[in-house]
Amino acid sequence: MDIVTLVPAYKPQYLKELLLSLRLQTRPSRQIIISDDSVNGEFRAALASEALAPLRQGLNIDVCDGPRQGGYANMMHLVKVWNGRSALFHLLLDDDVCYPEFYERHLVAHASGEFSCTISRRWTANEQGQPLQRQPLPPVVAQTGHRLVSLDQGLVFLTTAAECKNWFGEFSNVVFRASTAPLLMAPDFGGVSYAGLWDLGAFMAASLRAPIGYLLDHLGYFRTGALGNSSKFYGPYMKGAHLGYGALALGGQRIGKYTPAQARNAFGILANVLPRHYGGELDMAPFIALLPAMAAGSGLAEARFVEIWHAYLRSHNF
Repeated sequence: MDIVTLVPAYKPQYLKELLLSLRLQTRPSRQIIISDDSVNGEFRAALASEALAPLRQGLNIDVCDGPRQGGYANMMHLVKVWNGRSALFHLLLDDDVCYPEFYERHLVAHASGEFSCTISRRWTANEQGQPLQRQPLPPVVAQTGHRLVSLDQGLVFLTTAAECKNWFGEFSNVVFRASTAPLLMAPDFGGVSYAGLWDLGAFMAASLRAPIGYLLDHLGYFRTGALGNSSKFYGPYMKGAHLGYGALALGGQRIGKYTPAQARNAFGILANVLPRHYGGELDMAPFIALLPAMAAGSGLAEARFVEIWHAYLRSHNF
């Protein structure tokens, strides 16, 4: 079983650390495909520099141009370029870092069962890469006593969007089986797009195909910094991430994975949280107005939410 690494590239500032983390893998990936989405090809130029020649040596790197239509579009472009050429694939964001045993542990996990994907714990780190915190695990996972846990779709859905939580992390700490690739191309449950929470939605969708293998080892870090979307709290992507929980809850209900009560619980959480975070934001006002009615079970409010949610996604090129 082999892994191909897919790097949606935009920020060359962390290229040295990225290459070093890939060089130090105890079980390296077979190939690294980089899609350069930087405005003027800065990432490709930095990668080809003489200064980084020692880090490139021995790595099977292929570089292509990105579509320059946003981060998720670049990821999907990479999946198309990859085109099923390996049993497993890994989307590694250009500012995140994998620890040396990342691929080895994920390969062992995939060899031990028919998992749709394997997810390992990760630290959140600061700009310098210093680990700061980690996402709390659900008690049923934290108290298992095993290093690898098989999670079925029921547990995955119950512990995530129903509670407006993503304890899994992001794409960088996940290795997907090739058969899950089409799921990434269609971020939708029951006619409700979950764009904005592409990562969590993809994990939930994957769990419908086969269980998720969860590794309790910390095998990398997600970098927070001024250049990432997560630092732009009032930007469209962070707003979309918050609203994505409502979309996942509603879509999950439509496909029969949430009861109306479970979906209403998620709507109620958002009805309390969004006014505190985004009460003064005009583009969030329509959603804030709808969520209490959705929490009360209004089908009309749900239909209106989908309408304005999809309009929001189109207006911001999600």
